[in-house]
Amino acid sequence: MKTRHSFRLILQLALITIVLSACQTNVTDMGMTDSPVLTLTEDTVVMHPGETHRLSLTYSISGVEWSSEYDTVATVDFIGTVTAIKQGETTVTATRHSEEDGLATRTASCLIRVTE
Repeated sequence: MKTRHSFRLILQLALITIVLSACQTNVTDMGMTDSPVLTLTEDTVVMHPGETHRLSLTYSISGVEWSSEYDTVATVDFIGTVTAIKQGETTVTATRHSEEDGLATRTASCLIRVTE
């Protein structure tokens, strides 16, 4: 009886292994070896001088570098907090560089409008 139970268990495990192996999709085929699209939660933000606003990505990801096209209009710190300086427009960009893990460099941008 014990042998029959062991045989049945081994057979079930073998079948599960076969099914799981057949169901696996090559990660490369799914495009998962490449870094996911980098997306900000907002496309445009309107601010007034002196105000701050935290930009965020649609999902958490490490290794993102933030930059502002025109630091005289608005600045951005290392975590995506924008500080409006004076009237004008600038583009704040989040960049995930490829050097860290060999994945593709990705960027996402948000237009910042500073009004009086």
